[in-house]
Amino acid sequence: MVAMLHFWLYLSKARVDPRSVDDARIYLEARDNNAAHAITGYLHREDGCYVQYVEGPKTALDRLRRGIVRDWRHDDLRVLSEGLIPVRRFSGWDMAFTIEETTSFRRYQARRGVELDIANASKAEILRFMTEMIATGQARSVAEAA
Repeated sequence: MVAMLHFWLYLSKARVDPRSVDDARIYLEARDNNAAHAITGYLHREDGCYVQYVEGPKTALDRLRRGIVRDWRHDDLRVLSEGLIPVRRFSGWDMAFTIEETTSFRRYQARRGVELDIANASKAEILRFMTEMIATGQARSVAEAA
């Protein structure tokens, strides 16, 4: 029997400045931790928020969640969705990432004529954005940034 994978999608307010050392550490820590615990996913920063989708074994995601909830760099964490998945959405990505300056969710939404604010976007809209950014080569891997 194949073990089911779990996913977790959340939004939090960033308590650190964009492109700061503390902001960069989030990406670098994700690279190391995710590889060690079979977690894959996507992290986007925009409008002073982090939006992250992670997938992997339940115990690994539970450990990650506890760490993020305690992490001083995040505030007002809100779970947007979580549950079981049969296959990985972001297989092969230690942590794909994009930032507002280069890959804006707001501009992506405006081109589609739908809601603009990432803090009020639906799970489906966020995942559509993330999937398309990977498909079009606009997302980067944390490993590339090292």
